[in-house]
Amino acid sequence: MTQPAATDGELPTSLAEILELTPLSGDVFLAPAIGDTGRLSLYGGQLVAQAIRAAAHTVPEGRIVHSMHAYFLRPGSSREPIVYRVHRDPDGGRYSTRRIVVSQSTEICSLSASFVTPRDGPEFQASEMPQAAAPEQLPVYQLEPRRTFDLEARLPDDPQPWHRWPTRLWGRIREPLSDDPNIHACALMFLSDMGTGLSKAPAVNEVGILPSLDHAVWLHRQFSANDWMLLDLSPEATAGGRGMYSGRVFDCDGTLLASLAQESLFDRRRPR
Repeated sequence: MTQPAATDGELPTSLAEILELTPLSGDVFLAPAIGDTGRLSLYGGQLVAQAIRAAAHTVPEGRIVHSMHAYFLRPGSSREPIVYRVHRDPDGGRYSTRRIVVSQSTEICSLSASFVTPRDGPEFQASEMPQAAAPEQLPVYQLEPRRTFDLEARLPDDPQPWHRWPTRLWGRIREPLSDDPNIHACALMFLSDMGTGLSKAPAVNEVGILPSLDHAVWLHRQFSANDWMLLDLSPEATAGGRGMYSGRVFDCDGTLLASLAQESLFDRRRPR
């Protein structure tokens, strides 16, 4: 399936816009091409956010996504539309599981996601938010606007050196989002793929771009993605040409909103 890419005047400028999917037959949804972003490849956070949005259209009312696991199969192109095909597993009393296949001219990503009807329970978190200056006290950190839309970022001081990509940043969505908690969950998924904890791993300066293999996110609490969130990433291991890192997302009060893990390629550059 192909269609012309949007012209510069039609490019989306907000996350809310790219989460507006067109329903096709059955549980299939279409996202239009976003045009030439300066880089042909799609940002993985966009694929995940749109996939969760597609799945949310198929679950019983009131159920909110609480976990997601994605496998990135091939690079996607920003110049082609994206098809999200949702497969329904049988719904339980409180939980719904969905599998989503993401395609352009071929399959580029597959995800599974779980949704739950919320209820109260004991509150606990083992991790404390690292010391970080308030985002209002920091200058704007320039992102790629054609890939990150209205995601705003600020970089607090990080006592450990990093290479090329920050491992700690404040982020929020500037344009107001709807009250739908799944929309705010999609926004956090979008943020969760920003940077890489492997930029603190030994030998990272000897490898090139770190293509993602898989990405998992667990959402612990509801929140507003229009408020500042601190993304904090740490390397876990590198071996066998792969690297894995973990991360956490906190609100300004230090409440743990989400946990994440990602594995990427981690190969030394080879001469052509």
